[in-house]
Parts: sequence; structure tokens; C-alpha cells
Amino acid sequence: MNISHHLRDRGLSDDIAEFIRGSQGSEIGALVDILGGAGDSAIFGGLPRDFAREGRDAFNSDVDVVVDASPDVLDSLLRALGGQRNRFGGYRLKYGRFEFDIWALQSTWAVSHGYVAVHSLDDLVRTTFFDCDAVIFHCRTQVITRSDRFWTSIEQGIVDINLEANPHYIGTLARTLKILLDWRQDLGPKLTSYLAEGMARNSGEIVDYVARNGLGRRLAAGSDPHAVMSELYEHAAIRSFTEGSPPFNHLQCGPGEVDRQNSCVERLKVWWR
Repeated sequence: MNISHHLRDRGLSDDIAEFIRGSQGSEIGALVDILGGAGDSAIFGGLPRDFAREGRDAFNSDVDVVVDASPDVLDSLLRALGGQRNRFGGYRLKYGRFEFDIWALQSTWAVSHGYVAVHSLDDLVRTTFFDCDAVIFHCRTQVITRSDRFWTSIEQGIVDINLEANPHYIGTLARTLKILLDWRQDLGPKLTSYLAEGMARNSGEIVDYVARNGLGRRLAAGSDPHAVMSELYEHAAIRSFTEGSPPFNHLQCGPGEVDRQNSCVERLKVWWR
């Protein structure tokens, strides 16, 4: 095991544990105690990722929790708490100041659709789309489990695909734009191809989704998809300059090229790598 990463696991675990048991996150701690009556639970995805990237002050999203419990048992418990079924097989619940998405382990999307076989909560790290989300905090033991690439992704600021199958294609592409344009993170080769192909085919729908859902500070409502594409090309040009590659020719790959097979998309794949 990488000793540096092991120490970072411990630091991340201590920070999350202190947060959910302190005044700032006490409702999270209270809810996972309640869920503990059904089975062991883990917080995964956004909260531990944000804590790892920039610390607890960067966390400003929902709390994703998975419980290793029978779906029927968890169903009864969450209905009693006022939870509402979400479209991805889990429950949406507001508890105190926080919004939660909660699943039984066997009901998580990648598991219930046969993409990942799970035996314990640890297997959740294989179910996330982004590699920077492949991390869980075990609420009872306060142990961190994460993929081998998790800390490398965080440290290098390069995000790539962990599991490509996902239930929301447009939403996933929109989150990729947020990572690129708002977080100013780089994209790995698989995610580069995924975004380039998605934008070439669905740019208007993706930009509209980002604007409607407030996912991007740099994309105001009504943003021109061509302007977004131009910014993507600008990123490619900057990369080619800083990495010593031949200059990126935007005249060969601009908004007007998005529908030409083997032109814009293929050039973006090459230049972003």
C-alpha cells in the first residue's frame, strides 16, 4: 500500500467523522445512527470526494448513503422517516439541513442492473462513473475504502471514467462539463472521448440541462452550445501549447465541424490526450 495514501485515508476518515459528529454535520451523524438499525451504512461519492479535494468547506451537495440491509427493511424505515422513492432505485429524504439519497446495497443502480456484483459495502467503489467518486466512508468503523486510482485522481486533478455504464447519460455529460469548466480539472482519455462524442451529438440538450439544474457557474441559462464547444476547443489548444504538442488548429475543429464524422470529435480526442 502507498504509505502516503494510507495516511491520507486516515486524515480523510478523521475529518469526516469529526464533521458528522460535530455541530456542522450532526444531522448526518444522527441519521446514520438511525440507519444503523437496519444494517451497516456508508457515505460515498460527493461528501468524501469534496472533503478529499478541498476540505469540508468545499462540501455543498447532497449526502449519498448506502445501507447493507434488506431492501424491504430499509423501505419500511425510510417511509416512516418521510423518504420518497427516487428514479434510480433509492430514496430521497430531507433530514435536518441536509438532503440525502439513500439506497439498500442491492438496490444501487449498477448492482441492480447487473454491472457490478457486490458482496459488501467495499464493492461500491466499482460502481461510480467518475474515478474521483470511488471512495466510501464506513459509518460504523470509520474506515475509508477507495479505488486504487482515487488519490491519484485527486492529487493530479485528472478525472476519468471508473464505470462507464450509468443511468443518466445527459446528466453525466453535464457533470463532466462542470468538472472541466468549473472545477478546472483535467480529463483522462476515456472521459475525454466520452465528452467529445456526447457534445458532438447532444450539445444543446447538455447545456440546457446544466443551466436548468444550476450545475455550472460558467454556463448561464440560454448559453449557446457552440460557445461551450469553443471553450472545449480552447482547452485543447492550451493543452497542446503547454505540453509541447503541435499547435491545435481550431479552424480544422470548430462548432461547424461537430456533425462531420471523424473530424471534430476525433481531433478533440487526440488533442485532449
